[in-house]
Parts: sequence; structure tokens; C-alpha cells
Amino acid sequence: MFSQGRIIMNMQNYSDNITKAAKLIKEADYILVGAGAGLSAAGGLNYGDSELFIEWFPKLSELGIETIGEAISFYWNADDSNRRSFWAYWANHINKIRYEAPALKPYLDLYEILKDKNHFIITTNVDEQFVKAGFDKEKIFAPQGNYGLFQCDKPCSNDLYDNKTFIDKMIANMDKDKFEIREEDIPRCPKCGSYMSKNLRVDDTFVEAPHMEKQKDYMDYVNNSMDGKLVLIELGVGFNTPGIIRWPFEKITMKHLNAVLIRMNMQYPDIPEKLLSKSLTFNEDIQMVLTEINAARFKK
Repeated sequence: MFSQGRIIMNMQNYSDNITKAAKLIKEADYILVGAGAGLSAAGGLNYGDSELFIEWFPKLSELGIETIGEAISFYWNADDSNRRSFWAYWANHINKIRYEAPALKPYLDLYEILKDKNHFIITTNVDEQFVKAGFDKEKIFAPQGNYGLFQCDKPCSNDLYDNKTFIDKMIANMDKDKFEIREEDIPRCPKCGSYMSKNLRVDDTFVEAPHMEKQKDYMDYVNNSMDGKLVLIELGVGFNTPGIIRWPFEKITMKHLNAVLIRMNMQYPDIPEKLLSKSLTFNEDIQMVLTEINAARFKK
């Protein structure tokens, strides 16, 4: 699971690290943010939280499903035998996370920290929390998709469709006892009539082109940062897709003459030995760390 050399952890004093992180951010010319699921989990959208699942999906908890993560696995694929219950789950899942959830405190604190700084964001999260918190969507590269969009499941085109109307209709008409939507409410592609699917990177049918338009902006930002002080802030990024943020952030830090990596991760805070002199690590709660860095900005 761990790449070579990830056995030494930075054990510097937590309070000192808060002060150092605030100073590094204040003095940075460029700030590159990389965010994974751990950032949203720190704000309460935790896919492993059994209490949250019971609150949101009491009917499914009676079936022995205990967490959102388990429900996602249970309803991962749709076919003719389960399509109505599949969409009953996903309509409610998307509604809770994409539409009902407010901007979470970790994102709001991060916005306060970065709003006046030159920054860019890459995230594997698909919940639009960055936009809800006030970040400019033009400065966000989100290559894994978006809970607010549907696509054709074939796909017949690279078109993406806002799904709020579809979601509202499925939920309004669903049979709550059977946990099924109506056959006529199953979303279909307006171009070819095939079924719609979630716009998430799950297989080779994923419509990625609209999201990848921001890849050049991301690469340009990294290249432009080479002439200044760069701080990379990595938040809750584990090993589900380390090739998108975690490993590239380490490579950028190594190659950049004036870069520091700030890694926040309760489960995987480890840093390669060769990067110890260019890094700060936090294995404490991300929400707490961001709140304290935000407060530390105003201390002399």
C-alpha cells in the first residue's frame, strides 16, 4: 500500500506546526490545494459513519446495510432487476450530499485562509463543497466527476446534464416502503433515449472531457509556480487514487526548489524520508487543524 520510503513521520510539535503552517501560507506566492474524501469526512460527510447512515437511510439500515460506503457498494451497478431501487438510493444519496448539505466548516475555514492568496485546487471529491464555500470554480480541477451531473450511460456524446430536476422528481414520487422509484422516473438520455448514469469515474464510459478542460490550467499553475514560493496543502488524501494527488504532490515538492508540502491526514500522514525537510504533517482532525491555522494568521 505504501510507496517506498514512507516509513518516517514528522513528529514535530503540533502547536509549532500550526504556527509554521500559517507563516508558510502567509509568505507563499502560490498555494496548490489537493483534497480527498478525508476533507469532507472531517466536516461530517463521513461515508463510514453508521449513525449518519441510520439517520439518512433508516429503511436500508433494516436490511443490514450499516454505512454509506456499504450502500454505495450494494447499489454500485444498475440492471433491469434493480434499476428502480438503484435510483431510489442514488437520488437520495445525491440529494443529501450535493444539494442538502451546506458548506462544511473545513471548507469555510480553508476559504478564509486562501481567499486573498493566489491558489488553485485539484480534488477527487465530487460533492461541490469547494463551490459552496465560495471558491471560484474556474480555479478547481475535479477530474473524478460531479454529483450534480448526469451523462448518457453509453455514452452517445460528451454532453453532461444538470440533474436537480431528475433528482427532485425521483424523490417526490418514490415508494418509500419499497424503496423504489417509478419506472417512468428513471432518467433517460435526451439525445438517444438510453439510460442516464452518474457522472463519476467508474469505468471507461465516464464522460471526462468537460472536467479535463481544467487540466491545462492545473499544469500551467504548477509550472508558473516554479519562479516563486509554493505551498502544497494536501487534505485527507489516501490511497484509493494516490496517482491523482498524493504522489504527484510529492513529486512536485521534490522537484520544486522552493516548495513545502503540508499534509493533513489522520490515517496516512506519513512522508517519504527525502521530503522531511520540505514538509509539515498533521495527523489530527482536519477541521481542528484548519480552524487553528485560520486563527493563527492573526497572531503576531
